Amino acid sequence: MTVQLETDAVIDLTDLLPLSDSREWHRAACRGDPNHEAWFPYPSQDFEYAREVCAGCPIRDACGEFAARTGQSGVWGGHEFDRGRMIRP
Repeated sequence: MTVQLETDAVIDLTDLLPLSDSREWHRAACRGDPNHEAWFPYPSQDFEYAREVCAGCPIRDACGEFAARTGQSGVWGGHEFDRGRMIRP
């Protein structure tokens, strides 16, 4: 499956699935974390746990860029996103 983005860039489904991306996602500090709720907090919830995990992650910047580029929601790169827009730094 491919997706046409507004910028005329075409990406494959594997580009949207970070764990299947063979480049650097295997190094993510959050990979395999059992605390799933921490990565998708309600707007009124604190996301300090996720921020702490992200703080030491070797792919933090790439993760945040991925979230913005592909319209993700939740905590990515130490920031909270809503459909690709950063809502909490």
